[in-house]
Amino acid sequence: MNSPYLRFALFSVLFVALQVWVLSPIALFRVATPYLYPFLLLLLPVGTSRSVLCVVGFVLGFLIDFFGLTPGLHASALTLTAFLRQPILYLLTEKNTPEHLLPLFPTLRGRAVLLLTLLLLIHHVLLYSLEAGMGLASWHLLLSFGTGYAFSWVLSVMTLFFFGTGEGARAK
Repeated sequence: MNSPYLRFALFSVLFVALQVWVLSPIALFRVATPYLYPFLLLLLPVGTSRSVLCVVGFVLGFLIDFFGLTPGLHASALTLTAFLRQPILYLLTEKNTPEHLLPLFPTLRGRAVLLLTLLLLIHHVLLYSLEAGMGLASWHLLLSFGTGYAFSWVLSVMTLFFFGTGEGARAK
């Protein structure tokens, strides 16, 4: 696969299917639901424009909402996460980082984990806030947020190290 966008499209289909049909039905101890699909934002090159990121975030979130029968929750959360990816990435990358590289471990080193942690946190805070209806949070919702975030973080970091080794970090 020579094109990074073809590779991204194939991984997007895989991640959306994995999220909708495998991960979303899982509720570890009936509390923690893992969300792995925000990781897809790391599979776009560093130089990807903010408008492209927002469109991609909305489309991916919409697909998960459509197949998962959730009314716009994932589209909203992933669109905001995609919108904030570029400024966060700007703070974490060096000035001479080529724009065609992916923001994975070989490019950012330990800052890739920090970027992933921040993006997941933004995504989960908005997703669970929308799910709660911006009302007062219950203990179950807070427990669900904490355990879901931890479960998502562990799966995403494992995925980061899987994708971040070798040739996969270059999007030429």
